[in-house]
Amino acid sequence: MINLIKHVDIVVSHEDCWTSHMPFTAYTINLEVYPHKNYLRSRILIDSMENKVISNLMKTHRSVIKVMKVDRFKGGTYVDFLNKYKGSIAGVLYDKEVLILGNLIEGKDEKWSFVTSSKNLREILTEIESLGKVKRVETTDFNPILYPNLTGWEKKVLTVSYSYGYLDYPRRATADELAELLGISKVTFLYHLRNAQRKLIAFFIKNILA
Repeated sequence: MINLIKHVDIVVSHEDCWTSHMPFTAYTINLEVYPHKNYLRSRILIDSMENKVISNLMKTHRSVIKVMKVDRFKGGTYVDFLNKYKGSIAGVLYDKEVLILGNLIEGKDEKWSFVTSSKNLREILTEIESLGKVKRVETTDFNPILYPNLTGWEKKVLTVSYSYGYLDYPRRATADELAELLGISKVTFLYHLRNAQRKLIAFFIKNILA
């Protein structure tokens, strides 16, 4: 049987975006979209502590509307900013109602991972190609049965918790720090983390230990 749902990994060089001028690796940890206002609110972590370089780059690029905050965090830099919705790859993906799994900026390229139907994939790739040079596309069948059903926020909270040592013993970051990083309250952070942990443990018990 043909699987109509695809997991897509794509690498794009997007010359009109701030990402094409970012000399450091950056991870998107939260993305809020406001199509009717033509902007995105992005929160990213950058693997560099050169705050002035990063701040100048973000504030002067034409795709960035406003830099809300630039701060150091655990050996890197945290940036909260607004950038244009129209003409962004995130905008294309949200317009096509795909499930975005992750976004990484590395080597001045954007790397996106998302899930969509096979019938929409060609149209999505065509729109992305109109914005930048597509360097690589990898597609695999997506089988949701193989994965616990985590929400977008559960994935974000779990990823940040793991990456910044909240799950280590002793902990290398506090719930307050990570909640602030994600722009949510401590209570909300812990709520999503505990839900994610419960789902993962239940999945492990049912599918691995059974």
